Amino acid sequence: MEILTDEIIIEKLNEDGFMEEPDGPWILEYIQSEYGGNLDNTSDYIDDKWTLKIYTEMTSDGYDIFWCTQEDRPYISQDGYYYEDYNEWSEQAVQELTHGSNVWIDPCLWDDMEYDFNNELESWWPDVYEELFDRKKEELLDSGEYKLEEDE
Repeated sequence: MEILTDEIIIEKLNEDGFMEEPDGPWILEYIQSEYGGNLDNTSDYIDDKWTLKIYTEMTSDGYDIFWCTQEDRPYISQDGYYYEDYNEWSEQAVQELTHGSNVWIDPCLWDDMEYDFNNELESWWPDVYEELFDRKKEELLDSGEYKLEEDE
């Protein structure tokens, strides 16, 4: 029986297609396949299928107001922002996606928000990877091919 090391577990996870430090787009694909949440950052309009909507509108006096909302008719005090808050919006978007919800981000905001969104995905991943690591470790130990340490 071989001693099970972290390197062996990481190698087996790589063989299964799970990277220790993937990039944001890969993590987003993982979320879509495992949790069912979808992100649209290319459509120019909002429809009813989006749970969370992040977009901007211009007020009648020419100021931009930014929305991060689940409401069809958002509340200014709860959902409105005077300034871009890409970190906060990214956090909310990732949370919705990992709960299987659909998120729409206005393409005019996406170019500036993409960096923060990918950072949020990359911050979310280590906890998931740790769970995958622990499951793979148990699976390998249960296989009977590995043990934890040398017999004394």
